[in-house]
Amino acid sequence: MTEGIELAFDRVADAYDRVRPGYPASLVQTACLRARVEVGSRVVEVGCGSGKLTAALAERGLRVEAVDPGPELINIARRRLGESAVRFHVSRFEDVDLRAGAFEAVFSATAFHWIDPAVGWSKVARLLCPGGVLALLHHVGGVLLELDSAFLAAWREVLPEAAAWVSRDPQTLWEGAEARRENVSELWAWLVKREIARPEAAELFGDVQLTTIPIETADTTEKLLALVRTQSEFLRLDAERQKLLEARLAAIVEGAGGTYRSTMFATLVTARVRS
Repeated sequence: MTEGIELAFDRVADAYDRVRPGYPASLVQTACLRARVEVGSRVVEVGCGSGKLTAALAERGLRVEAVDPGPELINIARRRLGESAVRFHVSRFEDVDLRAGAFEAVFSATAFHWIDPAVGWSKVARLLCPGGVLALLHHVGGVLLELDSAFLAAWREVLPEAAAWVSRDPQTLWEGAEARRENVSELWAWLVKREIARPEAAELFGDVQLTTIPIETADTTEKLLALVRTQSEFLRLDAERQKLLEARLAAIVEGAGGTYRSTMFATLVTARVRS
C-alpha cells in the first residue's frame, strides 16, 4: 500500500467507518468453512481498517493478527473489538513480522489491491500452513465501481486516468472472472481493476473458488457523496476538483429522481496454498 493512500484513508477514518459497507455474515461464514477454521484457529487479516471484518472473525473465536498502516483506523477497530483475541499491528503488510507457516487463513476485505503484488502473494503463501486458505472480499459492481456513462463522464472531467475506465455488465464481469481462475491474482486483478496480477501466484495457490451475493442499493445524493468522499480517487483530487465532482454526481442523482438504484455484488474469492 502506498504511503499517500494509507494516510488519506486514515485522515477520513471516522467517515470511512461510518459509510463503508460491511460484508454479509453468510459470505464470511463461507470463507471460514472453506478455510476450515474453528475456535482457536490462528489467522491474519490484511488491511483491517476500522475492524468490521475483524469483529466478525473474532466473534467466531478466531485468534486474529490484524494488520493496517492507519493508526486512526486501528483505534476505531480497537474500540469496536474491546477485549478479544485480536492483536493489532500498525504496519504495512509488506513490513509486518509474522511467523511463517503459522496461520490457517489470511483474510482481506477491500484492501489487498493496495498491497505491493511483488510482495503480497508470496508473503501470504509463506504465512499459511499447509492447506491454508487466502480469502479475499470486495464489493464489485454498483454505482461506484461499474459506472454508467453519466458517472464516467463526471469522473473523466476531473480525473485524467478515468479516461481508461470502462463499465462491465454482470455477464462480462463473471465470464472474465471464470476465465482467470487458474491464477487467483489475475482473477482478483480483473475484479478490482488493479494491475496486481503476478505469474507466480498460479504456482503458489490452487482450488480457486468464487462466490457472490447480489445486494440491491438505493443511494440518495447525501449517501452517494458520503461514500465517494472515502474513495481513493476522490481523496487524491484537489479541493476544486472535489467540489466539481460532487456537483456533477449530485446532478445525476437528482436527475434520477433523488435516488440512484443499482446492484452491487458482495464477492468472495478463496484460494488454497499449494503444498
